[in-house]
Amino acid sequence: MQPIDELADDDLVALPFDGYLTTISSSSSSSHDEDEANLKLRLCVIRNQQYIYPLIRHEDDVETDLFLDPRCIEKQICLKDILQWWNGSTINESNNNDGKVMAELQYYGVGWYGQRPVPSLGGGPGYGAEADEVWSIDEDVLEQLLSEDGVDLPVIDVGMAHGEKARGGALF
Repeated sequence: MQPIDELADDDLVALPFDGYLTTISSSSSSSHDEDEANLKLRLCVIRNQQYIYPLIRHEDDVETDLFLDPRCIEKQICLKDILQWWNGSTINESNNNDGKVMAELQYYGVGWYGQRPVPSLGGGPGYGAEADEVWSIDEDVLEQLLSEDGVDLPVIDVGMAHGEKARGGALF
């Protein structure tokens, strides 16, 4: 556990990110099953002074390399907003968490930040080619995330079209 006020850029934490997005995007009442799904923790990285971004893995890539979820890059969500939602949430109260307040987060250390060039027809970094931001973690941290703690870390198949602007990429 890590106190909230001690987090910095590139710190990895588990948050109910998807539940927060679902709640702010819909005003309808949800079922108990949906509430439990909303509580599932997702691995996120802290960036740019307390903004959070969820991470993913690429299907045919190094397991310990994590990338920003392209479906959420445009969203600028502050850590404090998710924590205020969680601490005041009726979901939290209805699931018998004994009034648990998220004052400390599941902390997974600092991800080693780097950039990986996107395959293109010429040039590399410094020649105008794009690069994906990547955070690397240890294998034991990945195992703890997935098996022991049950943190969600989606795997997305970006395929051959990854990085092709002309076709809009594999995900869009």
